[in-house]
Amino acid sequence: MPSNNDRYVIPAVLRALQILDSFSFQKPTFTNAELSRKLGLNKSTVTRLLCSLEKAGFIERNDKTAEFRLTYKTYKIGRVYIKQVNLHTEAMPLLNDLTARFNETSHLGVLDGDHAGGLRKVLDEFEVFFMDWVESTQSVTLPSLAGNRLPAYCTALGKVLIAYLDQPALERYLKQVDLKPYTSHTITARNQLRRHLRQIKNQEYALDDGEFQSEVRSVASPVRNEFDQVIAGISIAGPVYRLKDDAVLKKLISEIKKTAHMISKRLGCNC
Repeated sequence: MPSNNDRYVIPAVLRALQILDSFSFQKPTFTNAELSRKLGLNKSTVTRLLCSLEKAGFIERNDKTAEFRLTYKTYKIGRVYIKQVNLHTEAMPLLNDLTARFNETSHLGVLDGDHAGGLRKVLDEFEVFFMDWVESTQSVTLPSLAGNRLPAYCTALGKVLIAYLDQPALERYLKQVDLKPYTSHTITARNQLRRHLRQIKNQEYALDDGEFQSEVRSVASPVRNEFDQVIAGISIAGPVYRLKDDAVLKKLISEIKKTAHMISKRLGCNC
């Protein structure tokens, strides 16, 4: 049912935000025609919206490919949001400590999907959004994922977050999600993924053993708020060849669970 405030809503603004929301880690560029098909809008409408966003400096066009991409302005806005979130303030010092001990890249992330505003309502769009990172100083290091969204079912951070969805939401997700095989290790069978998520919830950590990128291994653990609800996750990742030793992996699992627990305590969790 429409709310009393609906009369103040400007459709063109919502459509422009839909365009910005379309860009992702997997699809960082779009042509006019691609956006028109994706959003179900005619090309002339999309053209006007793109011109407006380009004029404002939020997107830029590659004249050779006719593709549009986001600019630094969108990142600046995201950083303003991140800096005002208490989760970020409490988590980052402990992530710095974690990275200092293992010298591997760590990330802070949240589950992204079913937002307010009606831009992303479909449950199979649950992804993990990487809010921030602490970079390794190793000569061979992983690129930061901060500001990007990745599939939840084949990343350590994503799996540790969907494992704690309430049962109806989890079942809807498992029913609708497209389990695309990113590597030969990606779990693509729904029943197998369901059992795997139960195990993650029981052990309070998730391992991505080359499931999204075959050469990358990562471990994640959940972060809880004052109501004991899982609201975020932290992960640490590195090349498989540096994290293949069982003793190193065991220590990594222990420390990331401990760090996630400490962040949860800082957020008021009685855990």
